[in-house]
Amino acid sequence: MSYVDQNGLILLDENEAFDDINKLKSALSSLDEALNTIGQIASINSGFSGDTASMIEASVLELTQKINQQKNMIENEIKFISEVVTKYQTIDNMMKNQVNSTLS
Repeated sequence: MSYVDQNGLILLDENEAFDDINKLKSALSSLDEALNTIGQIASINSGFSGDTASMIEASVLELTQKINQQKNMIENEIKFISEVVTKYQTIDNMMKNQVNSTLS
């Protein structure tokens, strides 16, 4: 359902919001796969020593931090979109109840 203002401007399209959430969840899944791959690289690398192994270890740590930051941002965005949808659903229900109570 689309939520519009008094001028007909669409404020929120619930279906589009849920599509966005699904896309963000898909991105989270891809990031989890990346973390898994990085974990495998770290595991393989743990058996090595030297400058190359140290650089790989540093890169693994940096990539892991960056991916986790991205995941946190995506999770916050999902939460925000969900809260906005819930807010408009609540407003819509309140308005329906108010209209129904005046018609009764």
